[in-house]
Amino acid sequence: MSLTLFGEHPLATDAEGKLKSRIGTLFVDARVLVTLPRMTHAMQRLYYTGLLDSQRCSQGVPPLSDQDKEMVWESAVDLIMDGRNILIRPEPDKMGLAFQGDDLLLEKTTKPHIRFLNARNAKVQQAIRERGEYWRISPEPQETPEIIATIEKAKLALGGLALYYYNFVTGTRYLTVQALDSLSTLGEPFLRQHLIEIRDYSAQRNRIGHREVAFFASDGTFGYKAFEGRDIVHAPVDQLRAWHAELVDCFKKAVPHVFHKDLPHVQLWRNRMFACLIDEANDTLAETVVSGLTPEFFHKIRWLQGGRIENGELVFDSAFGEAGEKSPEASTVALNDQRIRGFICNYIREFGTLQYVNIGGLLPDLRLLPPVGGHRAYLSEVKHRGVEKPVLRIIRIQRWGIREHLDAGKDLLWAIMEAQDYTDYTLDRRLGCWELGMLLPGRIDTRTVTETYMGANPAYHGTRIWTTYYERDFINGLATDKIPDVRLRDDAFALGFARLLGQAAAPNLVVGRTTQEGEVTFDRGDEMLLMDEVGHPQRIVVADHAGTFVDYEKKLEAFAAAYARPVISRARFVANPQSFADTYVNALADRLRGMQSEYRQNRRAFDTLFKHSKQGEKTFSYRWAKVLARMENTDAAALARLIRACIDAEFAAHPVSHKGKPAPMQPL
Repeated sequence: MSLTLFGEHPLATDAEGKLKSRIGTLFVDARVLVTLPRMTHAMQRLYYTGLLDSQRCSQGVPPLSDQDKEMVWESAVDLIMDGRNILIRPEPDKMGLAFQGDDLLLEKTTKPHIRFLNARNAKVQQAIRERGEYWRISPEPQETPEIIATIEKAKLALGGLALYYYNFVTGTRYLTVQALDSLSTLGEPFLRQHLIEIRDYSAQRNRIGHREVAFFASDGTFGYKAFEGRDIVHAPVDQLRAWHAELVDCFKKAVPHVFHKDLPHVQLWRNRMFACLIDEANDTLAETVVSGLTPEFFHKIRWLQGGRIENGELVFDSAFGEAGEKSPEASTVALNDQRIRGFICNYIREFGTLQYVNIGGLLPDLRLLPPVGGHRAYLSEVKHRGVEKPVLRIIRIQRWGIREHLDAGKDLLWAIMEAQDYTDYTLDRRLGCWELGMLLPGRIDTRTVTETYMGANPAYHGTRIWTTYYERDFINGLATDKIPDVRLRDDAFALGFARLLGQAAAPNLVVGRTTQEGEVTFDRGDEMLLMDEVGHPQRIVVADHAGTFVDYEKKLEAFAAAYARPVISRARFVANPQSFADTYVNALADRLRGMQSEYRQNRRAFDTLFKHSKQGEKTFSYRWAKVLARMENTDAAALARLIRACIDAEFAAHPVSHKGKPAPMQPL
């Protein structure tokens, strides 16, 4: 049986492209959807039970009892329409009802256009994550233009003008000083109507306990009680206007001057309003949805369709394939990443106890490296039955695979061969980094997924190919380039961090870790600082060894300026820049000397480590020999002095204010 609709299609728009209704109520058991505009959810509930009473009356049946009405209302789900999306506001203790409503709404739109609100609630989060549907959480905008657009779209009406900014999660409508003041231009009937509306709704709470109307930025001295003792319904027009002016004046006194006008392009006003609209007083989504992720990391993930296990059977998200077929715009096609099926199937093959999987694509700007194609890296959250917490895994697609070689015009056999060569090259580089003392994740798994090739080489369109990827555990640390400034102001923390950063810089320097354009890759998002329970720096682990052994020809002294940057970029934040610089440079030099000593003591083991690998110019074996020779022939003390000279030159050109006197240069 299809949905019965009272009102228009939930996403219907007027001639100007604006939604005709922003509010909807779905009565799940009755399969009824009410979208009548200019109503609250409570009013739509009353409308529907009133309609049922009218039908019963015409049939000679007594009206619904209060208990009957409560039962009808208990089966209702709140909806909010936003652009092309229907947002479900679930009740935490009725997630089953919300998911039933979700299925019913598929009659009106596709799954990528149905999202869930209230994601900060632990019960809501858990129910969504267990369905492998993180991607269904309505995302919060991050960039200023998106935030401004969100604020502007939040403007809606109750019974009259669109005066209020609506919080989709709490159901509260925020009235600003400017909106209340603007009523002065209205004729008497409309002024009276709106003052009555504000008076009545500001005194009411909605069915989930929040104010129907609240006064934006008020310090608490102005509220619904300001309307008490004023007979707005019967007052003469002169008295009505005088009262309105008094109310505006009282509201202004309760609100800082900067909030007297609606100013979305002013940061202070915008941030305050946005916090009201997203109910920011709660914990951040990152902290409560995925434990172990910082907010910066979480907001760089585009969650994609996943899967779950029901009655022992794998159930893929029903939206797989739907995005491209029914909703071809880029925003929904991007969700439909067909690699996800392969990832999940690999988990099923390997782990028989899988409960659910959520997978998200990492956005390119999380690491300061140029993006290549679509998602090249993913985060997966995998939950096994009988295990208390899910595990987080990082997945990275191999840079040069069969697809890339076919795109370059190679035939299929050569593409397969060269892709496998690159896999060996990648793993050999990892081993080489490990042997030279670079701290890397303890384990990396190499797997493949199948894809259908539709790239730049039309001769192979429709061909089934394999895509290689590498998977490791998520490193629960803080990227060195994202350490808060306040932490660096702690001298003990800063010096401990400088020592670890210098130690990490030495092997990074030796292995010539750069981009193809020759820019040094260090301290740009891959180096993860691990701390102890009280927050003291313990070690730095390199999450990804991409770019290693790219430059194996230049003398290490050529990179001195690049390895001075980690100090220079932090000089204005640390208490003693000179001590920070000394600690970093000394640690780098000491580690380099230690690497040289290890090589000289075990020369044959190092020199023969990759004799089994592919030989020839520019192969990894060739690069390995070059890197070892370059390392041995480097004067560590001279290199350290050169790096320190680059730092001192920058300090001299741009003096840094700091506490205490500059520390003397320590011997290297």
